[in-house]
Amino acid sequence: MTKKGKYSPGANVYIGYFLITVALPGAIINSFQIAKTPELLDMMKQTAIYSVIMIVATLLIGYLLATIFKKKDMIKRLWIVCLTFSNILFIGIPIVGKLYGEVGLVVLVVCNTMTSLFLFTIGIMLLSKSREMRIRTILTTPAILAAIVGFALFMFEIELPVPIVAFNSSLTIMTASLSMIINGSLFAQVKFKELIMDKDNLQFLFVRAIIIPLIFVPILKLFVVNPIVLGVLVLLASMPVGSLNAILAEEYAQKGTKVSQYIALTTVTSMFTLPVIMSLI
Repeated sequence: MTKKGKYSPGANVYIGYFLITVALPGAIINSFQIAKTPELLDMMKQTAIYSVIMIVATLLIGYLLATIFKKKDMIKRLWIVCLTFSNILFIGIPIVGKLYGEVGLVVLVVCNTMTSLFLFTIGIMLLSKSREMRIRTILTTPAILAAIVGFALFMFEIELPVPIVAFNSSLTIMTASLSMIINGSLFAQVKFKELIMDKDNLQFLFVRAIIIPLIFVPILKLFVVNPIVLGVLVLLASMPVGSLNAILAEEYAQKGTKVSQYIALTTVTSMFTLPVIMSLI
């Protein structure tokens, strides 16, 4: 539709807003509508700890790899941010839901919450070259607010009315299709030949899609016993670049177009790399 001029890329702004502020929060809150058990609480605790360790490790590995590939200034910062913060939620919800069910979605949300906390602090600091912590931005992020509400409902074992649960279930189903509509529109605007002829893009793709997963998968298999936690963490290491990175890169560094190229390449190739990487566990 984009190629035929029947879909305006400007529509992505409104679809993206609906996705981030309505559909995703609804899906997150619904994922916590599950029975509280000691086993699940332990899984959530494990996920939070391992996620933080992974994020910090990836920031350091990203810095090292960007240095090895001789990236300078803002491109180096973009590498570090985009290697660290993946599209764990948008694409992750339908994948984890199918593979691991409701329990997997709770683990995924915990993982995403930890990632968001780092993205809206360290990520913004890297992109803006500032040391200012934007606590207000974190606390007003819809996904984080939804995680807080959902976790409170979960801990106090409060069940939402059936109509609300049904509505949120519909929103959960919508997240995958809405994110794919946005990604499809972005792909249609990219001149693929120019995209793959860029040396920096190919170097980044090699590191994000192959090197990072190959570093983390054997280490995670060594330490993480629970198969659901392991699967979600492997997805965290293997997912394409997160869409929010482009928005933040444009806002704080005017580099949204460059990050969109990273997103396009890693998302297209993830259709082939994700099944291979997941088969390793």
